[in-house]
Amino acid sequence: MQQKQTDENVRAALNLGHEHGVLVSAEGVGEAAQGEPKVLVTMGSDSDLPLMMKAVDILRYEFGIPCLVQINSVHRDLRAAVQHIENLPASIQVVIACAGGAAHLPGNIADLRADLPVIGVPRDLGALKGIDALLSMVQMPEGAPVAVMAIGDAGAVNAGIHAAKEVAIGDPAIRERLQVYAEKRKGKVRRQNETLEEKIKG
Repeated sequence: MQQKQTDENVRAALNLGHEHGVLVSAEGVGEAAQGEPKVLVTMGSDSDLPLMMKAVDILRYEFGIPCLVQINSVHRDLRAAVQHIENLPASIQVVIACAGGAAHLPGNIADLRADLPVIGVPRDLGALKGIDALLSMVQMPEGAPVAVMAIGDAGAVNAGIHAAKEVAIGDPAIRERLQVYAEKRKGKVRRQNETLEEKIKG
């Protein structure tokens, strides 16, 4: 009962409405979510959501980090995007921003929030298949850095891991979960070696 009241107080303090984003945690989405968001996962359109759910899912399921998911389009509604980014919950420590094409979103956030690390995920989109987004993120001018991941799925997953490492700087529990995650990856290699002979034999 006390935990439920605490979670309600957190949501009330965050004052999250549909226009501000959705709280996501291992316990659920929106009203069912628990904890304060540590990472903002944002994108220009809900068409980017399937890709960015890979970052959201690794954050909440592998590392137990609640995040705020939000749509911000600097091409279609710049004023709203600026308002959202300037008024993020104080608990946000890292921003993951997905964009395709001109990819202005991560760079704009890096300028608006000099206090927060920004991780860019280029989306495989359009005539240049994400190369344009990748280059526009990588070539940010001096003074507004964006940490850029790979184009597509691997980039989204790695963005979640990189964000967890940022949060882990001040959170020993997250550091421990990162070690557990690394051991799981090593275990996968060991299991593949154990069955390698049978696979070679066919």
